Amino acid sequence: MDGYLDSFYTIFMDVLTIVLSSPVLIVVCIVLLLLKSMWYEKRIRYLEITLSSLSKLAGVELNDPALVPPEVRKALNDGHRLKAIRLYRKITGANLNDATEVVDVLLKKA
Repeated sequence: MDGYLDSFYTIFMDVLTIVLSSPVLIVVCIVLLLLKSMWYEKRIRYLEITLSSLSKLAGVELNDPALVPPEVRKALNDGHRLKAIRLYRKITGANLNDATEVVDVLLKKA
């Protein structure tokens, strides 16, 4: 059995050496990863649009202040508006406009 594992290991290492030593294969792998990443971004955007449409039909508000992370609330309570926006973006992945809008709504309600 050791002979089988040794031969498998040498074949695996030979294939790995060929793949890593070929710049063309590395570029192809990077391009494939980028394409897959773009596909995921499009899919996420589609899901965000669908969720937004469904929430409007159901009458559910997704910018509910109750859904804001506690770190953001603490920053607002301490009087740090920009820090709150930065934290909201970091935690939720929201863009600058959405984060600013949520923080401003929280400030108006406070």
